[in-house]
Amino acid sequence: MYAVASSGGKDSTLALYRAQQQGLHVTHLFHAYGLEHGRVRFHGYRPEMVAAQAQALGLKAVIEPTRGEQFDEDFTLALARAKEAGLRGIVFGNLWLQDVSDYYRRLVEGAGLEHVEILWQQEPAALLEEFIEAGFRAVTTCVWLERLSRSFLGREIDTSFIADLAALDGVDPCGENGEYHSLVYDGPCFQHPLRFTRHGVHEEPNYAFLDVRAA
Repeated sequence: MYAVASSGGKDSTLALYRAQQQGLHVTHLFHAYGLEHGRVRFHGYRPEMVAAQAQALGLKAVIEPTRGEQFDEDFTLALARAKEAGLRGIVFGNLWLQDVSDYYRRLVEGAGLEHVEILWQQEPAALLEEFIEAGFRAVTTCVWLERLSRSFLGREIDTSFIADLAALDGVDPCGENGEYHSLVYDGPCFQHPLRFTRHGVHEEPNYAFLDVRAA
């Protein structure tokens, strides 16, 4: 049995889809949220959204709180509990940030689990097109205002979204530099759509977030 490390966004959901296509028996979504704010790091919504997405996908949710300064310790304990639950490995949706992949590989393999990078070093624009063509539906829930305007917040990730990103210099199509984050609410591996409602926008320095909640 495997889990997909997921914040509910497009890359981890595509990693889940790929893993299933390749015959991995994925049974869980694995997520570690920030205890300080009680929200999914960078995405801005609460971890209940990840639990609701797992239910829509027909998967079990492993959702663990972590503290910023003690993240290694908390994440390692979460991995130990995952192994005790019978999981063999964790699938990630990292693309090309070597330091991030190496960091999680060290923790995951140190816990005696298999570290799987299923999208690693693949072309971001092609992955985004694959995501859309496969029939996934997603909205942006966070934008980095130094790279993208507020107009990108809450947008559907579709062909027009790709075209608008392509017109900008220095923006990674998949947002791998942190330009944007997303919530996936439907697609080929969903048993039913994830229902959610929008509750306005809040901002922090350099970032804008869409407040989404499970319906």
